Amino acid sequence: MTKIIAHRGARNLWAENSLQGFRNVLALGVGAVEFDLHLGAGGEVLVIHDATLDRTTTGTGPVRALTDNSRHAVRLIGPDGEIDEGVPLLSEVLDILAPVAGLQIYPEIKADENGYYDPTLVAATVGMLRAYELESRTVLHSFDTGVLRLIRDTAPEFARMVSVNEDWINRQGGVQTFIAGLGDLIGVMAVHHDLLAREFDSITARLPLQRLGVWTLNDPDQITRWLRRGVGYLTTDDPRLAQEIMAREMAA
Repeated sequence: MTKIIAHRGARNLWAENSLQGFRNVLALGVGAVEFDLHLGAGGEVLVIHDATLDRTTTGTGPVRALTDNSRHAVRLIGPDGEIDEGVPLLSEVLDILAPVAGLQIYPEIKADENGYYDPTLVAATVGMLRAYELESRTVLHSFDTGVLRLIRDTAPEFARMVSVNEDWINRQGGVQTFIAGLGDLIGVMAVHHDLLAREFDSITARLPLQRLGVWTLNDPDQITRWLRRGVGYLTTDDPRLAQEIMAREMAA
């Protein structure tokens, strides 16, 4: 059965990557939650998607310049405007998610504003996940295969997932070349829905459906289509909608 993943803490419903969103998404009973990681100025692991503050907060500038004081000073911006939260720490998010038995978490290792993937972020993330004893419930993911190799070599107990879209796959030499080079690097490949639709036969000839994820689906027709195709993982900004559609499909 397809696993529904709440993207950035269900950002269509609540503020993206917010503690509010993570708390609320648990009430939906989803089986998996995805979020994004960057380093702050003091080496803190922060949960935020962009390498800059401008889009999702009241602040500006690079996330890596964010001090602990300024982290509390900026406010997150949600679908309905500003909320009374700053940029959360990974530890604050794990305090919410870790106690939920069986919940899978999908932290993404992000690049900074210069496109640099900092190995310090990987080490700090792995250390914290180990401290919360989340090895068996975590799938670490990234677009960057170098990051995934580092995780494989230094923290092999964690499952790994690579994310790809058309631009990225073309820069890696195309679908066939990219998949052939993966070897044992990943368990799951998460593919942008446009690319997966166009290259479905080529991709599924090399990876079984249960090792494929599709992102990010918010349209009811698209969600229905990919559920019927039996893809292993479906990432959405609106897990409530996806769950409703899945329930209807299972009852049909």
